[in-house]
Amino acid sequence: MCGIFGQITPGRPVDPIACLAAVNSMRHRGPDGLGIAAGRLARQAAEFARDPESGTVAARCARSHADFFLGHRRLAVVDLAEAACQPMANEDGTVWVVFNGEVYNHQSLRETLAARGHHFKTDHSDTEALVHGYEQWGEQLLDRLRGMFALAVLDLGRRRLLLARDRFGEKPLYYRRHAGGIAFASEIKALAALAEVKREVNPAALVDYVSHGFIPAPRTILAGVFKLRAAEAIMLRLDDPEQAQPRRYWGLKYLAEDHRSESFWQEEFDEELGRAVRMRLMSDVPLGLFLSGGLDSTTVAAEASRAAAEPLHSFSIGFADPRYDESPWADQAAARFHTEHHRRIVSPSDLLDGAEAVAGIFDEPFADSSAVPTYLVARLAREHVTVALSGDGGDELLAGYTRYAFLERIGRLVDRFPCWMVRALGAPLRFWPEQLRGRGLADMILPGLEARYRRVFCDDGLRGQMRLEARCGWRNTIPEAWNDEGGSAIDRMCSMDRQVYIPEDLMVKVDRTSMHVSLEARAPLLDHKLFELAARMPLRLRFDGRVGKLPFRGNLARLVGSEFVDRPKRGFSVPLGRWFRHELRGPVRDAVLRRGGIVASLFPGRAVRRLLDGHERGSRDQSPRLWKLLMLDAWERKFQEAAALRPAAPLQVPRAA
Repeated sequence: MCGIFGQITPGRPVDPIACLAAVNSMRHRGPDGLGIAAGRLARQAAEFARDPESGTVAARCARSHADFFLGHRRLAVVDLAEAACQPMANEDGTVWVVFNGEVYNHQSLRETLAARGHHFKTDHSDTEALVHGYEQWGEQLLDRLRGMFALAVLDLGRRRLLLARDRFGEKPLYYRRHAGGIAFASEIKALAALAEVKREVNPAALVDYVSHGFIPAPRTILAGVFKLRAAEAIMLRLDDPEQAQPRRYWGLKYLAEDHRSESFWQEEFDEELGRAVRMRLMSDVPLGLFLSGGLDSTTVAAEASRAAAEPLHSFSIGFADPRYDESPWADQAAARFHTEHHRRIVSPSDLLDGAEAVAGIFDEPFADSSAVPTYLVARLAREHVTVALSGDGGDELLAGYTRYAFLERIGRLVDRFPCWMVRALGAPLRFWPEQLRGRGLADMILPGLEARYRRVFCDDGLRGQMRLEARCGWRNTIPEAWNDEGGSAIDRMCSMDRQVYIPEDLMVKVDRTSMHVSLEARAPLLDHKLFELAARMPLRLRFDGRVGKLPFRGNLARLVGSEFVDRPKRGFSVPLGRWFRHELRGPVRDAVLRRGGIVASLFPGRAVRRLLDGHERGSRDQSPRLWKLLMLDAWERKFQEAAALRPAAPLQVPRAA
């Protein structure tokens, strides 16, 4: 696990000091060491340096007129030896790899490659499997990988660069390309350290954020900087880096195989699940798990505890408000699976302090309020372990979200009528006041599942208050994810969440908060073989029309009892609504009404006050929207503060009249 960076400027020297600053801006992702490789493309060679001094780097690059630079900050987890450091090259130095993540099937890849004549210098480095795997299979290597990764392969012989991101977007990859070259990194802050990257906000990305609470790929908050989507790769010719376009190398088809028995599918699922968890237990450093008390993390805990050689540490966050607190269930699961359990209760002041902290972590505005408890539980875990398993992905794998059943019921009522009739019936409901309860349900009276499900991700009401949207040419990119992967209405919603919610929200939250404290988070349920198996299972074995996760429920009922399994779903949510009306009312009001801030620039003051007043009166819970504005304000302040600490132009934020 680590942070990666690269800049390639064919025929034009890189700035080694700026490149080194870019790599070191991600020290939190890799506190165990720095590795760089720099050289000249025309010579098809590079020099490697481990933990170099900045003066040494500058001298070497100047001496060689280096026009490419690869950097790596290492969090040592698998194969701690010096030989496993990155950037890593093949024997003749013509193929270089920098890589962030874990390849869980690297041992079987090594065996296959060794049988084909490849020689390995490391004992069990997964990075070296990538080096020789690329030599053997080229871009088709990606089809063989089972893991989480963002990788870059620099092929000096063919003068090309491969960038790729894992199937669920667990690891991030940002890039900027132009006629003169390309730069890429694990975080935006690394690219922002380069002089040629303008610190200019992309107005369309601001509209994305206000609409969705996150900025979907390929856009980022900075104009000219992009990010790969999950399961995307791009092969760039270094002499013409602007030509190539990203391609998807993996997808799902929901094709139920109804001819097999229920016992067959349960056995197959249990076997694949056990394999996915066992693979993610590989580690040369202490390993534990997040244990929220929900079905997903408890299932992972059950499998991991069964497979681990010794008792694991587990970690949870709770709230004083029992309506949001699942920590007693986590305590019960920890006792059942004999983990050494650690728990922390979050207060309103913890939330406010955590909001300030996480605003500087993401580099982009990001409005998932569960990022705060995720950050706090990651910080707690890092006091004891370096790697933690999570339960992320279970809802998308086995149709666990309550919105699936809710929207399917609406569909059974609405879709029996012609589209024109539904539109006619729904039109008067558009006049339902935004500030009153029931407006969210009124917005769902639309013809077609796709249109209704887009509403889950799009806050048209708040976006409509912006002064910016009309003149920035915004186009919603999320509908592109609603492709034909087959299956039922439930399957299509799972597919949408897999392509949008997992990589753009869930994994952004987990990656940035965990890596900020130098903790590697692994998600066994985000295993593509497990998803491919679930896509072949009949829907009735995953979802019964009321609840999902049926394969988990049967197993956990036997292990921890039916009361544990049958309780209502809560999720990892924060009691924002009550806190914003009481304990945090003043700080929130001060932040979102701050004069001269980005919120004041983008929204009329009366619109923001209407949100605040309506929420405080209790007419409608506006806390998700207020949190969105609060985090937008905090992000701008943090980004401007970071710019002031280094020689860079201040952030250029669009100021709407």
